[in-house]
Amino acid sequence: MRNIIFRLYPLITILCLSLVFSIPTYAKMSEEAQLGRELFYDPSFGGTLEPKKISGLACADCHADFDEEANPDGKIRAGHSIIGVPYRGEAKGGMIKADIFRRAAGGGGYCYQRFLQRVPTAKVDPTAIPEEQAEALMAYFEHVSGDNKGPQFQLQELDKEAANSAADKIVEMAGDAKKGWKLYSRACNDCHPTARKAGIGSQLIRRRPPSNVPKQLHKYAAKIRGGGFIMPFYSEDRLSDQDIADIIAFLHQEMTAGK
Repeated sequence: MRNIIFRLYPLITILCLSLVFSIPTYAKMSEEAQLGRELFYDPSFGGTLEPKKISGLACADCHADFDEEANPDGKIRAGHSIIGVPYRGEAKGGMIKADIFRRAAGGGGYCYQRFLQRVPTAKVDPTAIPEEQAEALMAYFEHVSGDNKGPQFQLQELDKEAANSAADKIVEMAGDAKKGWKLYSRACNDCHPTARKAGIGSQLIRRRPPSNVPKQLHKYAAKIRGGGFIMPFYSEDRLSDQDIADIIAFLHQEMTAGK
C-alpha cells in the first residue's frame, strides 16, 4: 500500500500543478484591466448608463473574452471574441478607423451606444463612451489577448434589403427542427429564454399563431441575418444559412404545434 501511495504521489502533484496553471488568474491584472473586465460583464457599464435607457445587454452577452476555437463553451455568440482586438486597428466593417480606434475602445464604443443604450445606428457616436472606460476596456482586451491575434474574419453588416434577400433564400431551404432547437438554445436562448417567453428579446411564439406564418418566419430569418433594433446580426461564419434554416424549422414547429 505504501509503495502504491509513493508511486501515486508524483502523479497527484503533477495533476495539481497542471490544474493550478490551467486556471486563468486575474491576480496579475492591472487595476485598469480589472475595471475593464467588470465593465465587460456589467449591463449598467459601471453605472454610467441611465436606468431608463439601458437594454439589459452587456458586452459579454455578444462577445467571448477567451479563444472560442481553442476553448469552445457551446455558445454561439453574435459577435466575435475580443481576443486580438488590440491588433485589429479598425472595427465595425471599417466604420471605426485607426485614428479613433483606441478612443472607441476597439469598437466597444459603438456597442456602448447601439446595443447597451438602444441608440439608432445612424446616431451612434463610438467615441461617446467615457474615455476612462474606453481605456479600461482596451487594457482588458490587451490583458486577455497577450500575443494571440484572435480569429480572422471579414465583417459585413447587411442593410434591410440585403437581409430580406438572404431571408428569401433561407426560407426556401429544408430545415431540421431538431437541429434547430439545439442551435436556438446555443445562439438565441440568452435573449429569448424560450421561443414562448420574452426576455431581453421579444416573445417569438404567441398563443395564437400569426395569420401569415410564412411571412413571420421570413421576418425572423431576416432579423437573424441582418439584426434588429437592439438585436445584433449573425454573420455567416457565426450561423450559416443552413443553421438559420434549421432554427426557422424549429420556430415553425413551435408556432404550428397543436394546430
